Amino acid sequence: MDLTTAHKLIELNNRFYAEHAASFSATRSSPWEGWGRAAELLTQLNWGGEHKGDGRHPFVLDLACGNLRFERFLLDAFPDLDLRFNAIDACPELAKDASQIPGTTFFKMDVLGSLLDDWTCLGALGHATPNRHLATAGVPACDLTACFGFMHHVPSFAMRACMLDMLVDRTALGGNVIISFWQFMHDERLARKALAADSVARESTSNVMFPLDENDHFLGWQSDPSPLRYCHHFDESEIDALVASVGTRVREIARYSADGGSGTLNRYLILERIA
Repeated sequence: MDLTTAHKLIELNNRFYAEHAASFSATRSSPWEGWGRAAELLTQLNWGGEHKGDGRHPFVLDLACGNLRFERFLLDAFPDLDLRFNAIDACPELAKDASQIPGTTFFKMDVLGSLLDDWTCLGALGHATPNRHLATAGVPACDLTACFGFMHHVPSFAMRACMLDMLVDRTALGGNVIISFWQFMHDERLARKALAADSVARESTSNVMFPLDENDHFLGWQSDPSPLRYCHHFDESEIDALVASVGTRVREIARYSADGGSGTLNRYLILERIA
């Protein structure tokens, strides 16, 4: 994928969330099933327990926090921990209630746009050095780093690998990274919608965002079949490759499927930073 296409896809998604923030947030009120399993695994790992009584707050980084459902979920799941949250999103309209969630600092940041600005100077997606925008913005290394419903909006494998590297970089030694990878083409209804939106996009004389990479698609929103969002479907081999891309810095703790009627809509990955 070339830089021009990547820029256009990021702009398309940013425009979608800015225009549909209210209706999108209204459909995102309950925790995902996969979060419950993640909380169980974190409890088994005694996540946050090492800070009880030492006066230190467990810090959580939530990249692409949306309407901060995950923050509310963690507060309910770990009521004995005095949690602190660093929540990041490019769409402040989604995170408008951040000030009402105890211990939350919200950062408005277009992480993908910043990455592409760096890569533009280097001239090619495949020759980028890992970016440290989160560090320079004052986001500290955290005990838990989470990224849900976002990696499928990241264009190109190179950029997705760089995003994972950034998440690991912002995780303290011994801390955990939790990521979801959307596998929407496994869902018959969503697959039909994606193929329909792809067809509309190809027929549009104004669309210059082709060719896309393998497993890249467009999706409309609710009753609108227009290609309003760029989304990438993840297969297992790509998740394997992403884990391999961060090498010996992490140890894989768990990988499982959850969410949706089939229980397979998202593939979850939990890592521990060990170096």
